[in-house]
Amino acid sequence: MARALMGVADELASARLGDARLGARAVSLVEALAVSPDESFPDQVKDDAELEALYRFVNNERVTFEALLAPHILATGARASAAGEILVLHDTTTFSFGGEAPRRGLGRIKKGGQGFSAHTGLVVRASDGEPLGVVGAVPVVRDGPLKPRAATRAKVYDHQREFERWESLVDQSIKRLPGCTAIHVMDREADAYPLFCKLLKAGQDFVIRCKDDRVLDVPRGDKAQPRHLYDAVDQAPLMLTREVELSTTRPDRMARLRKTPARMMRTAFLRVTATSVDVRHPPYTAGKSRKGSELPRAVPLNVVHAYEVNPPEGQEPVEWLLYTTLSVDTAEHVATVIDHYRRRWLIEEYFKALKTGCAYETRQLESKHALLNALGLFIPIAWRLLTLRYMARETPNLSALRVLSARQLEILCARDKVALSAQPTVREAMLAVAAEGGHIKNNGEPGWRVLARGYQQLLQIEIGYVLGQVRRKCDQS
Repeated sequence: MARALMGVADELASARLGDARLGARAVSLVEALAVSPDESFPDQVKDDAELEALYRFVNNERVTFEALLAPHILATGARASAAGEILVLHDTTTFSFGGEAPRRGLGRIKKGGQGFSAHTGLVVRASDGEPLGVVGAVPVVRDGPLKPRAATRAKVYDHQREFERWESLVDQSIKRLPGCTAIHVMDREADAYPLFCKLLKAGQDFVIRCKDDRVLDVPRGDKAQPRHLYDAVDQAPLMLTREVELSTTRPDRMARLRKTPARMMRTAFLRVTATSVDVRHPPYTAGKSRKGSELPRAVPLNVVHAYEVNPPEGQEPVEWLLYTTLSVDTAEHVATVIDHYRRRWLIEEYFKALKTGCAYETRQLESKHALLNALGLFIPIAWRLLTLRYMARETPNLSALRVLSARQLEILCARDKVALSAQPTVREAMLAVAAEGGHIKNNGEPGWRVLARGYQQLLQIEIGYVLGQVRRKCDQS
């Protein structure tokens, strides 16, 4: 884990904050936060003086979220260039901050209270899903009172303004990943005609989950071709069948989207069809009618439909309807589209790393500016935590030296809380680290907090080990 968390401070060392002292402070702070990211700020620093310095830093007007995040974005671009084909996973999460006192600059959130959203792009290697870093994060604050039900036009304007985050992050990704073969993966909220057009015009490949039925562009009077998306999908040829492992999910209660039912962990048998369609410009988009729009009359897209056969009793069948620019000519091509979409869960895990592993929503900071600066410090730490758990779960048989030093493995072996083989694997090492944090193997996979606690314990033991060696050398000299 030590190696998995190395590099965060190195990336921040190149941050341009306008003052060398601020840059040095950023490095020292992230080193302290990375040791035990789920602890409170007072527990993460040595003394009151360091705590005061941390608060001064995140509240400093010369320190900005964009400047703190820039070095990590640059390093993400370098890793992406070396990785070959990559996926850019787009999604939005909402951060909620408690307390009765209002915090300056925060806005209202759907479930009540105060907070803001962050629309984020996580880059992963397409071949195996290894997280490579964050390419951008767009904060969204809902300011002002809630619009009354009758204020339809105002609500439409707000929705259009908020949706701009998707297009903004696409622009950022293209600019920051030059020369990369990127495929953008998005969920149902990205089902928007202007976004299709933007991605196609920029020559960007994508996989986007469908939210609504759409009218297709077919010649007038041609009754042989289906005129609606769902009808075309119903007539699409079967391309393959396959089994996939499904994880447990909680219901999605976002008001604008279809509610996603709770799902139990299981192996699902999927039938997958595919076809090509021309999606027609909707009657209205972005507040403009079809006649007044500068967007093309129609866009050509491929569609992949995966649906579960014979789901367990009481469980709704899994169904994915995906728009894509990727080829669907063969079963192998269609399977690749499904695999790319299934990588999307990684960004949800990344948000858990921020919220649980880094305990970001518990931070007692009084303004949006300070909270965003803290987010700029935690984003690369959360990526490292995600990478750590990814390797433990997805590449468990690799050598443990990929994530731990030889000295740390020696310490874990001596502690003997979990038996390690002569050549321990990544998974063995992670279970040993988790055991230091109180994890019991029979309780299932270790969570974010227990891994963070285990790492902190290991690091403290290592520090004592090193100090003991230094003292022995001094006594012998």
